[in-house]
Amino acid sequence: MVYDGAVKDQESSASASASAALSEAAAASEVTAAEAVVVVVSEAVVSEQPPRPAHDKRLGVRHPLKHRRFRTGGKVMMEPGDPPSAQGEVEVVDEEASEVEQEAPPVERGPHEGEEEGGDVEVSSAPAEMEVEVVEGDAMEELPEPAVAVGESELEGRPGGDEEEVSSPVVPQGETKQDTPAAAAPVPAMEERKHKDQEKKQNEREREKERERVDEVGYMSGGWKSDDGFLSCGYSSFRGKRASMEDFYDIKSSKIDDKQISLFGIFDGHGGSRAAEYLKEHLFENLMKHPEFMKDTKLAISETYRKTDSEFLDSESHTHRDDGSTASTAVLVGNHLYVANVGDSRAVISKAGKAIALSEDHKPNRSDERKRIESAGGVVMWAGTWRVGGVLAMSRAFGNRLLKQFVVADPEIQEQEIDDEVEFLILASDGLWDVVPNEDAVSLVKIEEEPEAAARKLTETAFSRGSGDNITCIVVKFQHDKMDGDSSPSGDKS
Repeated sequence: MVYDGAVKDQESSASASASAALSEAAAASEVTAAEAVVVVVSEAVVSEQPPRPAHDKRLGVRHPLKHRRFRTGGKVMMEPGDPPSAQGEVEVVDEEASEVEQEAPPVERGPHEGEEEGGDVEVSSAPAEMEVEVVEGDAMEELPEPAVAVGESELEGRPGGDEEEVSSPVVPQGETKQDTPAAAAPVPAMEERKHKDQEKKQNEREREKERERVDEVGYMSGGWKSDDGFLSCGYSSFRGKRASMEDFYDIKSSKIDDKQISLFGIFDGHGGSRAAEYLKEHLFENLMKHPEFMKDTKLAISETYRKTDSEFLDSESHTHRDDGSTASTAVLVGNHLYVANVGDSRAVISKAGKAIALSEDHKPNRSDERKRIESAGGVVMWAGTWRVGGVLAMSRAFGNRLLKQFVVADPEIQEQEIDDEVEFLILASDGLWDVVPNEDAVSLVKIEEEPEAAARKLTETAFSRGSGDNITCIVVKFQHDKMDGDSSPSGDKS
């Protein structure tokens, strides 16, 4: 390393010349010793330091930066091992740094631990972190190495005289640098807002988890009574062992042409919940808007079912979903009950203590349904159970675009007069009927006085018997003592 030795000799020569010039300048001038040091040393270094041979970067020759000392007000630098001067420390600065320091006012600081006010703050950087090359004159050129940050700033002079320089105490190599009060900065408002947003999202996630825990063990149930007191109903819905809830129900009551209208529906989705949700939102609304609803209710139901199915398929035409849903509905106009069914949900009444089904499940293995499907070019296959095309375990449904040619939404409708023998009506999805026979369901409802408790009892029984599906049911009880001579609902609310 011949070049490094030459540089050190040059620096030693420069230091000797600087000391001689310093004594002469102090005797001849009235300025302070510290000012004389700055002026004379700058001239000595410029005049007596011989030009350094060109640096050959291909040889990898560099002059490492040793530990230096910086003073907050004037950046006094000193090579380790040099004796301290009686008058003060030798200051080695470049012209650009001098201009910056002249423009910038000194930073006022409080005294650090172990030093007096206005004293020096030591900084240290390992040679591997930053290397400096000494060039002609006294300018310092930084090699293309990452700048060493001190606190929140860098060691090199920053443009603009209004910015403060921040220093940190010496950190021995191999130890972790600790933040000091001088380097600490207040948390920006943006970070505070970000922190608050994170807390808000975390709270929302916790509330969502809490709701999910409630859903895992809870039943959705409730009750309703008509204004005239003739009807009282209860409903219960339970997700059961399924990962998601695809059952929906709807209860509506209205008065048209001085007749009380009540509508009840169970919608059991498959392949997704969108079709069942769509029926809950639109089926009864479309039905009551049908111009023949009061004159020919049966015709209105049939046309509304097909129309709603077509509208649902149109609304989903831009998606890749192909879910479907059953629909088991009961429409009570006065004392006349219309039960319409598409799919394998079911309606059962208790008449004189006996269970009577008002709908028949639409299964592919039903002889009439199988004949209809095969006549349309479809096929019924066994795949764990009988399925249309080996896919769908029911022969009629809303939605199911890919099988629409075979799986239609035409309802089967049965009518029933509500007389003194009709005690109550049960509407339920197949999650109940798969494990609870019609007669058992009627017996369970008879035990409970309130329809809400009866509906809850049915869902609990189905789950305890091993139902693996969503379970939803509606129980409607008829109060015949509230009927008048016209066989129309009347009287006060009970």
